[in-house]
Order: sequence, then C-alpha cells, then structure tokens
Amino acid sequence: MPLFSSKFSTKSIPVRRQDTSVLKSEFGNDYAAKELSLDIAPLKLKLSDFEMSFVDGQWIPASGKAGAAHKENLRLKKELEQLEEENNMLRLKFEILLDMMTDKTVEAEQVELQRAQSLSNLSKKNKKQRW
Repeated sequence: MPLFSSKFSTKSIPVRRQDTSVLKSEFGNDYAAKELSLDIAPLKLKLSDFEMSFVDGQWIPASGKAGAAHKENLRLKKELEQLEEENNMLRLKFEILLDMMTDKTVEAEQVELQRAQSLSNLSKKNKKQRW
C-alpha cells in the first residue's frame, strides 16, 4: 500500500466560464456579441398588456400609451436639438453681420472725414489765393 493514497491527490480545477460582464461594460453589447459570438437579445418585461424593454441601461416602454408617449418625447427631443443648433447658427450669423456692418460704418465715416478735411484744405487755399 502506498504511503500517500488517492485521497491526498489534487483534484482537477473545473474550467471557468468566460466572464463577459467586463467586455460588455467596456466595449458595449454589440462588440461583446461579435467577439464572443453571443446573441444577446434585449431584456423585456411584460405585465398584462404593458411591455418594457431594457436598452442602454434604461427601461423603455415598448407598448401602450406610455410607449407612444415615449416615442413622441424622443421625436420632440430630437426636434428641440435641431432647433437649438439652428438658433446657434443664426446667432453666429447675426454676430458676423453686425461686425461687418460696424466695419463698413467706420470706413464710411473715415471717408467722410477725409472728404471734409480735403474740402477745408481747399477752402483755405482759395482764401489765401484771394488775398
């Protein structure tokens, strides 16, 4: 009989499942699904006629009045962003036009001032020639 029997032998370590939570959190579900060949369907919850789905860390109503209201809210948010961008562009254009108008006004005043000076110089010369 051997000194050390089989009860002292080491057991084989079971193979671990690959942890995908880090991959999902770092690179997103699409990348994890592609790299690990996983088909990850969105999580859905259905209570009687009310259905919600879990997308990008938020529960989104998928059916019923709440679903329609959510879709309308998304549409309105998108429209609001477009209007804000358009408003910012119009403000920028207004500022540029105001600057251009100021420059032209200053140039016109300088031209008038030069004309007035040249006319005063001519009138002085004419007065000197009369004497």
